[in-house]
Amino acid sequence: MTDSSSKFEGEENPPEENAPDPETDQQAQNAAGAEVLPDDPEALKARVRELEGKLEELEATASDYRDQVLRARAEGENARRRAEKDAEQSRKFALEGFLKELIPVKDSLEMALQVEVEGTDSAQKLHKGVSMTLDMLEEVLGKHGVEPVNPVEGAFDPNYHQAMSTVETEGEPNQVVSVMQKGYLLNGRLVRPAMVEVSVRPDSARNDDAADQDPEQ
Repeated sequence: MTDSSSKFEGEENPPEENAPDPETDQQAQNAAGAEVLPDDPEALKARVRELEGKLEELEATASDYRDQVLRARAEGENARRRAEKDAEQSRKFALEGFLKELIPVKDSLEMALQVEVEGTDSAQKLHKGVSMTLDMLEEVLGKHGVEPVNPVEGAFDPNYHQAMSTVETEGEPNQVVSVMQKGYLLNGRLVRPAMVEVSVRPDSARNDDAADQDPEQ
C-alpha cells in the first residue's frame, strides 16, 4: 500500500491550505464600497462624530426639502382656490354690464303700467301685453340672480339706498317714505341703489336750515 504522501512526489512544494489573504479581503471591501474603519479608538470616535455631523446635515437638508414641498403644495392649492373663486365671480357678475343697460327698459315698462288705460279694447290689450312682458322679464332676471331693492316703509340703508330728498314727519326718522326709483342687486352685489325719500323730524330740518345760514346775518 502506498503512502498518501507519495502522490506529491515529484512536486517541489505541496499545496498549502486555503488561508485568508488580507490583501484580497481589503480589495473585496473596497470593491463593495465598504469603508475601512480605523483601528485607533480615538480616530474611530472622531470618525463617528464626523458621520453624525454629516447625518445631521442630511436630515436638515431633507427637512428643508420637505418644507419646500409642503409650501409648494399649499401655494398650489391656494392658487387653485383663487382661480376657482375668480371663475365663480366672473360667472356670477358677467351680466352686470348688460343688466345696467337693461334696467332702464324695465323702468320704462313699469312706468307704462302706471298710466290709467280707458277706452278701446286695443288699449286694454296693449296694457295687458306690457304687463305680461314685464312679468316675463322679471322672471328671467330672477333666474340670473337679479333682485329688486324696493325698501318701501323700511329703514334707510346708505349701502343700498340713495337719499334724493327728505320729508318731515312726526314718526320714526330715517325711514324710507317713498321709492322714486328701484334699485337692483346681482347675486348680492349692488348694481344700482334705490332712489328714495327719507323721513326726518321737523326740528332736524330746522337745525339743518339754521346751519346753512350765514352766522354773521
